[in-house]
Amino acid sequence: MSTITIKQTAPSLSDQVALPGIAELHALSAGHLTLPEKFFVHPASDSSRRTVPSLAFLIQHHHPITGKITRIVFDLGLRREVRRYSEAIQRHVSTRQPLTTDPDVVTSLAAGGLSADDIDYIVYSHVHWDHIGEPRDFQKSTFVIGHGAWNLFKPTAASSLRGSHSFFEPGILPEERTVELHDPEDASSCEKKPPISGDANFEQAWATIPEMDMRVLDIFNDGTVKIVHAPGHLPGHINLLVKTGSGAQIYLAGDACHDRRIMRKELEIGEWLDTAGQICCIHADRKKAEETIEKIRQLESSGVEVIFAHDIEWEENVENKARFWGSTVYLILPQLHTTTQNFVGLNMSSESLKNKFIAENGEHAWHDGWESILALSPQLFNASLDLRGIPKRAGHRHLTRKTQSLIALAVDSAATHLYALGVQEHIQTALQEGATTAEIIEVIELTSTLGIHACNIGVPLLAEVLREENYPTGLATPFDARQEQLKTEFTKNRGYWHTFWEDFLRLDPDFFEAYLKFSSVPWTKKTEHGEKGALEPKIKELVYCAFDAAATHLYVPGLKLHMKNALGYGASPQEIMEVLEIATALSLHTANVAAPILEKELARK
Repeated sequence: MSTITIKQTAPSLSDQVALPGIAELHALSAGHLTLPEKFFVHPASDSSRRTVPSLAFLIQHHHPITGKITRIVFDLGLRREVRRYSEAIQRHVSTRQPLTTDPDVVTSLAAGGLSADDIDYIVYSHVHWDHIGEPRDFQKSTFVIGHGAWNLFKPTAASSLRGSHSFFEPGILPEERTVELHDPEDASSCEKKPPISGDANFEQAWATIPEMDMRVLDIFNDGTVKIVHAPGHLPGHINLLVKTGSGAQIYLAGDACHDRRIMRKELEIGEWLDTAGQICCIHADRKKAEETIEKIRQLESSGVEVIFAHDIEWEENVENKARFWGSTVYLILPQLHTTTQNFVGLNMSSESLKNKFIAENGEHAWHDGWESILALSPQLFNASLDLRGIPKRAGHRHLTRKTQSLIALAVDSAATHLYALGVQEHIQTALQEGATTAEIIEVIELTSTLGIHACNIGVPLLAEVLREENYPTGLATPFDARQEQLKTEFTKNRGYWHTFWEDFLRLDPDFFEAYLKFSSVPWTKKTEHGEKGALEPKIKELVYCAFDAAATHLYVPGLKLHMKNALGYGASPQEIMEVLEIATALSLHTANVAAPILEKELARK
């Protein structure tokens, strides 16, 4: 690729920024997706898959004179609700499972006390589905895209790209708030306009950094944030080079490369044949992509830190956990936002901890119990937040947020627990996550069967006692016609039969029939979801697992049975483990209930 060096005259004194600004850089969690490796690297087996992040970044630029803070988010990652993608993209997303969208960028920003309305600019590395996110969340932001990206929203232009990943959504970006950068190869298409009072300037001319051999826009005219032309992956693909207040240089490389093993020359870029027999590549122009990767490799060797959008190696480095916006290690809100002191052993104020709780769980989950725990033991509060947060954490979660809330509802609404505050929270969360009334009431119906364990435990013991006492029972007699029919109905409705039902059916077929009718409701009724209830059988079995495993019940025979059933319906060990983790959060209710009472008694005394 040929480059054009633009000769620029020195700006006048009135145009210069007297002092360089300060840039802060934070990573943002923005979902995870799973990549079939054969489409990205070579060599790779057909079955090899890798779950990776779709990272976004928050850059905060502080002007040294005016004090103005300009906030930029680089990429928006995955969309919170997959169903809001176009049908073509949804079909493609189905090939990238398992996939998680929580936390998304909005939730990640909230973890550090920012909202979508606080963001001045959204700069896209490119406009593929796993980077475009949910632009509709950012009603006050200006969107910035690379040259040529706007054409991708036109059907004729996008059709020239091969591969199911190259679908785009016309109208997703607001034209009146979207800036398409000038052509990096056309010096006449723009003019040098230094920023005024710390404003970002995207209309200026591209320049060449000789030592990088890359075309850049120094958007604040102070060397802190540079947009870099990074061709190859997709038209309009751009990167950012950020110089932080500590002097570190960090290069945000977007999808210039999808796997660090390519950067290390351990693997090559992957290619495949489509249904028409045409060679496809994840990069629109493989040759230019390879040239860009080589330039980035040289940057990294010179000491610049490089982070790719799907950089699983960077994300898994434990030292980088604290570099995420809202991290419990480094988050301290500005003094003017809070006057409360930091707690011993924590680098977070009480207001910060509360904000983090609400960002992760929603404002509806906050109640007096949490308020009292935070006041009496912020250490317990923080540890509790982490404990209940693990199953929800990006990269860890295997069940959807909706399913998680339904599982938690089963634990809290079980007759052995009946934790009303939790029931209310999880119903609200389920509704927010798109659960229907039929799905929620079905969880309640399933959980209502817990009482039958009085018979599941009591009947075998009764039969054992009767045999020990040589009491005539008739328990060894074969089933009569009615009993056989009831067994057949149970097996048909519930999908299994267990020997502990045998004596129950013999001792009282009338009560067994009543229980059969009661327990079969969620398995046989017609809903808008189908002929056999609202939830798929796997989820039903996970609900049973949840209340059987809860510390208030611990019904071992049922738990083992329903684990087997869940596996039979396609559940993974990780999904069952996640159910157990959610059930473990029941222990937090001790403090939720007791702490307000203690606080009230202390006040009374």
